[in-house]
Amino acid sequence: MTDKNQDKRDDKLVAGASNQADTPAPETPAAEQASSPEPAQEKQPSSGKGLATVAIVLAVVLTGGLYWHGHQQGVAQAGQLASLEARLAQQQSTIDSLKSEQGATLGKLESAQNSVTEQVEGLSRKVLDLDSKRPNDWMLAEAEYLVRMAGRKLWLEHDAVSAAMMLANADERLAALNDPTLVPIRKALADDIASIKSVKKVDREGLVIKLNSINDQVDKLKLAGVIMARAEEPDLALSESVSDWKDNLKKSWASFTDDFVTVRRRDGNVEALLSPQQHWYLSENLKGKLLQGQLAVYREQQEIFDSSLAQSKQWLQDYFADDSVRQFMLEQIEQLEGQQISVDYPEQFAAQEHLQQLLDDRLQRLLTGL
Repeated sequence: MTDKNQDKRDDKLVAGASNQADTPAPETPAAEQASSPEPAQEKQPSSGKGLATVAIVLAVVLTGGLYWHGHQQGVAQAGQLASLEARLAQQQSTIDSLKSEQGATLGKLESAQNSVTEQVEGLSRKVLDLDSKRPNDWMLAEAEYLVRMAGRKLWLEHDAVSAAMMLANADERLAALNDPTLVPIRKALADDIASIKSVKKVDREGLVIKLNSINDQVDKLKLAGVIMARAEEPDLALSESVSDWKDNLKKSWASFTDDFVTVRRRDGNVEALLSPQQHWYLSENLKGKLLQGQLAVYREQQEIFDSSLAQSKQWLQDYFADDSVRQFMLEQIEQLEGQQISVDYPEQFAAQEHLQQLLDDRLQRLLTGL
């Protein structure tokens, strides 16, 4: 379209030039015709043709440049479009592959879930059938549990009374089964109960209460003061024998000087008084020893119990005044000395091993039946 317009413009320029050449020039005076040169009229047609040619060339060059630029952009856009289409095709292929793999995985999972569900239902039916055949097996498990709990009560908490009651409850469970094959286990339970009841009873609560009452009296104790050795009075009586004149002279001199200077000799060890800080430490240490004795009662530590009582008694005798408070504490400690707090418990229950073996056998038969 650009070339056609340019050709039309060129045609118009040529037509205009020809019309201008054919149109007669106006008449001019003779003087002006004589003065205007003739060559000027010949140069006008050649100048118009040059401009038209330049315009045509510029139009052709511009049109070609625009065409080339548009062609390059079209090629680039076509390449980008092809690349995008290739990427979209690859992504669609990947999505289709993932969908197919996901569908296959879901199918496998559903199949495995159905299989597991069927197996669980089958096992449940078998277990229900076995439970209906052996409805009393849970009582054996309960009896075994009671025996184990009795062992914990006895060996960890040293509670023989609770342990004996749990063993008796386990025997009641076995008696309710009315199974002759359980007679050996019930006999073992009876022996275990008898061994627990034969254990020496220790009044731990009473011992701890007595030690606590002794501990409460510590703050009432008074420190012992300095005890001076008693000075011996000199014998100033004069002898009637003449042979004792020297002794009589000394006694007379001592009696004469007694009114001026008195010298008395005291023999014996004198203990220094304790400072208030040392007194506080001593009282706290004494309380600690008595508390140590209480813990030893609960833990059945005979040596620690005896040692704490002996040390407390020694400190009371060495550092505190002899009054009613100290006398009461010493009497209470002497009553506690020699008390046996350690007890020999049976190492294990004979019935526990038999019950465990019986339960294992029945469980094995149950699993075999499944």
